[in-house]
Amino acid sequence: MKESDMNVRLISVNELAGATAINRRALRRLGGRTVSVDMNVRAIPDLNHSMVTLVVTCSYIAVIGLLRTRLLTCSAVATFEVEDLRKHIETEGEDAVLGGQLMTLMLGIAVGSLRGIVAMRTADTPLRNVPLPILDLNALMYRLRYGRY
Repeated sequence: MKESDMNVRLISVNELAGATAINRRALRRLGGRTVSVDMNVRAIPDLNHSMVTLVVTCSYIAVIGLLRTRLLTCSAVATFEVEDLRKHIETEGEDAVLGGQLMTLMLGIAVGSLRGIVAMRTADTPLRNVPLPILDLNALMYRLRYGRY
């Protein structure tokens, strides 16, 4: 099976319960400071059921009083069913890596979901005008070392 012959189905997408944290005290002191966003992705495969769960987390950070201060942390969980998942896993030495095209597809969906969750959670905060930035998924994939788990 070529990697382009993927059959992927989105099973569920949700906000990770209890993982959203808003630092309202820091938001009151934010002013016009620059806000940066950091991303973290974790892939959790279930080879027995041909499923992959992605946990995508973003953290909004600003320098306040000479300290890097976390303003917001938010996570989305997306679960996918992938037909013949084992065929999309490549081994590199001792590491197992999800195929790049598969990971990029799933990551795009998970990040889009996270974007909506962040918009909802920041609607009544000073961060309402700081949406999740447009991400270059190729650069994010490179940073993640092509979706290693």
